Amino acid sequence: MDLSRKLTLEEESLREELVTLEERIRLKIRRICETNLKLPYERLAAGRHLKELCLLAIASIDNGDEITLAASLRELREKGINI
Repeated sequence: MDLSRKLTLEEESLREELVTLEERIRLKIRRICETNLKLPYERLAAGRHLKELCLLAIASIDNGDEITLAASLRELREKGINI
């Protein structure tokens, strides 16, 4: 990915952590769907929402949008994700 600006070390480490988290969530959702585990729709939707929040935070880092990044990180922390 070609970034339009140079990221600081803190932003790079946060971005790496968010990419890893998004990948873990995506793989967990895929495993649940492939193994036909019966989960309530709300739990599966919550997992997809967490994935979208991670993607939004990554895009915010790439674009330099601090307001959206702060909102995304706050919501992830409220959902119980340690970042």
